[in-house]
Order: sequence, then C-alpha cells, then structure tokens
Amino acid sequence: MQVHSVPLHLLPESAHGAYGWVPDLGLTVSGPAAMDDLWQLETLMTQQGMKLQATRMVYDRSYALDRLACAYARGDETLRELAQQIFDSFQRRGEWIGLSH
Repeated sequence: MQVHSVPLHLLPESAHGAYGWVPDLGLTVSGPAAMDDLWQLETLMTQQGMKLQATRMVYDRSYALDRLACAYARGDETLRELAQQIFDSFQRRGEWIGLSH
C-alpha cells in the first residue's frame, strides 16, 4: 500500500482527527481521552488553584490518576463531573497512548 502525504492545509478539518495529525509519520495520535476535555480540566483545576499538565495526562498513567483523584475530591461539581468523565474514558480505552494508521 502506497501512502501519499497531503499538506495539512488541504485537508478538511474532519480529516485531522480528534488528537491531531503527525505529518512526518502519516499517523494520527490516539490518546485515552479527548484533548479538549483534558484542556478544559486543566483550566478548571487552575481556577481552583491546582496544577495540571494536560498533555502529560495522555502518557503518564500514574500522574493522570493522581490528578483525576484530586480534581474529583475538590468538591466543585463541574470539576468532579469532568474528572469522572475523563476517568471513564480512560477505563473504556484500556490504554494510555498509541499510534494508529
């Protein structure tokens, strides 16, 4: 199978994938949760005076579980619901990071 590289600006938004495009490899990066959710969690946690590195949540399982537990225990209902949603997404995926064709 021959793979052709297409410049990103020529691809429709829907072709970029939920987690971005790795142009030099021609692969999409698939993580355990949507990056938009992780960035939203980072923003909410920062507003609550807590620290979070959204990108680290994708590849560091121990860090992710610790941060999700802290977010859940904080007491803010919005933060708690988002932490639970992300945790459930991690559990459904059963993996933390991977590359797919």
